[in-house]
Amino acid sequence: MEKLVNLEIVGKRAIYRPVASTTFERAVDLTAAAMLRAREQGCVDMLANLCGFTGFPSPTTIGRYSMALRWAESAGSQLRVAMVVRHEVMDPQKIGVLMAQNRGVNGDIFLTEVEALRWLDAF
Repeated sequence: MEKLVNLEIVGKRAIYRPVASTTFERAVDLTAAAMLRAREQGCVDMLANLCGFTGFPSPTTIGRYSMALRWAESAGSQLRVAMVVRHEVMDPQKIGVLMAQNRGVNGDIFLTEVEALRWLDAF
């Protein structure tokens, strides 16, 4: 597995803040790898601030579906994940989150780290 930069483990929480100009597909791959690494390290939750990923437009519904499948494979039901994304990437209906939750994921998506951390800390 390639070395993941910008992944920090603090106790039982993983914090992932990547910075890269990339494709949506590569961003999904890197985030999935970070989720797997967090699970391997025994983390119970993960803050994934993906605002540093640039270079792609808001994903299509098919792209969101693909992301949801990878999220479900990588996080499973064992890792609670709060994702932070740029406003232009966020789907107001959170269709990707709904698709992931339908596959057993315990996660949500937010526009700020404050909201995401509040959600994670509520458990």
